[in-house]
Amino acid sequence: MANLKIGALIVTYNPEISKLFSNINAISQQVDRVVVVDNGSINYKNIIEVTNSFNIKMINLGKNLGVAAAQNIGMSFFFDRGFDWVMTLDQDSIVPLNTINEMEKSPKFQDPSTGMLTMQYSDPNWTEHQRRQELKPTNAPDDLRLRVISSGNLIRTKVWNLVGGFDEWMFIDQVDFDFDAKMTILGYKIWKLNKLVMQHEVGRVISNKLFLTKLLRLSPEELLFNHSPIREYYINRNLIVYSKRYQYYPKFERFKLNIYDNVLLTRKVLVYEKPRLKKFWFALKGIMAGIKYNPDKDESFLRFKDRIAKNDN
Repeated sequence: MANLKIGALIVTYNPEISKLFSNINAISQQVDRVVVVDNGSINYKNIIEVTNSFNIKMINLGKNLGVAAAQNIGMSFFFDRGFDWVMTLDQDSIVPLNTINEMEKSPKFQDPSTGMLTMQYSDPNWTEHQRRQELKPTNAPDDLRLRVISSGNLIRTKVWNLVGGFDEWMFIDQVDFDFDAKMTILGYKIWKLNKLVMQHEVGRVISNKLFLTKLLRLSPEELLFNHSPIREYYINRNLIVYSKRYQYYPKFERFKLNIYDNVLLTRKVLVYEKPRLKKFWFALKGIMAGIKYNPDKDESFLRFKDRIAKNDN
């Protein structure tokens, strides 16, 4: 146990520097090494100043290769250097100061079937109603999960390697859920330790326009995130891709996506900030690309299915 090496990987893209500083400050004393992988931020010089102040490594990709590629580059860095576990963090996530200590004390940490340990998160944009809905008491038992977000995860590096890493073609959305599904199908477990609560923002929330929300029959409690047109493309394409990949695996049947429901959900774009029509068009392009997607012609996914077959044998 004492010889296990634990790292932390932070992926950045135009981060708010004060939040990045708090992020690194919270995790840096808990792990053996921190690496920041930057996806071509316009403020990368400020990021370098922060990483230098903590004397940690920064890998500057020079352009936005997507969260999956950045995570794979960071995970490869740790895997090649013999690290056993890596904590993956978004740029604005702030973990409790006892995170790694509590995870190491958990019986799940020592269980060889554990592929990932994660925690609860609290978003400052939540209403009190949403907070009560989303957060469990910190004395609640640990949860076995099928899908968790990409931040706040302590990942066993050998499992990351067995899975084949994160799917870089997916670029950003559903990358985490896709990785979780592959890990689970290979027989590894994801445990959420409810005693730990991370501060984490899912995205930039826009003001809820009550009239339009009612008109479009959206829940008034729903958080509305203002995504860029290209992000709308990936959200809609990858939701369908995820569904097609895992619809025949019993554990993931409940996550089946009804394509028609997804088309209806694009109405949220009409509540977003301008350019609404461009965002709506990109969302429809994503849906069309998802409909055309065939997992039986996806070489990357077929390689994963080969791993499943080898694992079963």
